[in-house]
Amino acid sequence: MPLTKDNSASVHIELRGINDVEGLTIINRFLSALGWKNDEPAINHYGWSGNLVIVPVPRHRIPYGYSPSALFPNEIYEITNKKAKLAVALYREARSLDNIPFQFLSYFKIVNIFWNDKTKNGKNDLIEGLRATLPDIKEKDCIKRIKEIQKKEGDVAYYLYKSGRCAVAHAFVNPIVDPDDVTDIRRLSEDLWLIRNLAAYLIMKNFGIEQSIWK
Repeated sequence: MPLTKDNSASVHIELRGINDVEGLTIINRFLSALGWKNDEPAINHYGWSGNLVIVPVPRHRIPYGYSPSALFPNEIYEITNKKAKLAVALYREARSLDNIPFQFLSYFKIVNIFWNDKTKNGKNDLIEGLRATLPDIKEKDCIKRIKEIQKKEGDVAYYLYKSGRCAVAHAFVNPIVDPDDVTDIRRLSEDLWLIRNLAAYLIMKNFGIEQSIWK
C-alpha cells in the first residue's frame, strides 16, 4: 500500500502455508528487488500479524515510513539465483545504512561474492578481480576518483581492499578507520560512489538484473 497523508507505505502478505518468519523474509526479498530497481533505500520496520483483511499502517505507528520512489517499476521479477539474492540484499542494506564505513563494507561484500579473499602464489583473488574490473567502470565521477587514488596511492584495487575493506572490518593493525576521525570518514565518503558503482556493475554484468524501473 502506498504512502498517504494518514498511512505509511506498507507491504502485506497472506500467511497461508508459511510461518511469520518465512513471510517476513519474502517481504525483505521484495524490498531488496524494489530497492535495487529504484536504486533507493528500502527498510523493513516490521509490523504485526493476525488481521483477516489488509489494514493500513497509520503514520503514527511508523512516522518515518516512506515510499521508495514516486514511480513504481514496470515489473519486479523474483530473483531465484542464490548469489543474486544475496547481492541485492547487501545492496539494499548498503543503500539503507546511515553509516559511511558500514555502507562501504556492505558494497565491498558484494564484490566478495564474485572473488574469494584468498592469496595464492602471492596474488589475492579479490584484489585481482577488482584490478581487472575497474577499467570497465565508465561513470565520470568514478573515473575522476580512480585517477585521484592512482596519483596518491598507486594501486587502486589494493587501496580499496586494504584502506577500505580491511580498515573498516578490522581494528588490530593499521590502516584502521576510526569512526570519530573525520579525515577517515571524508576519505571513505569519496570512495563510496566508486565502490557502489562497482558493486552495481558486477550485479548487472553477472546476474543480468537491470537497475531500471523501466526494465
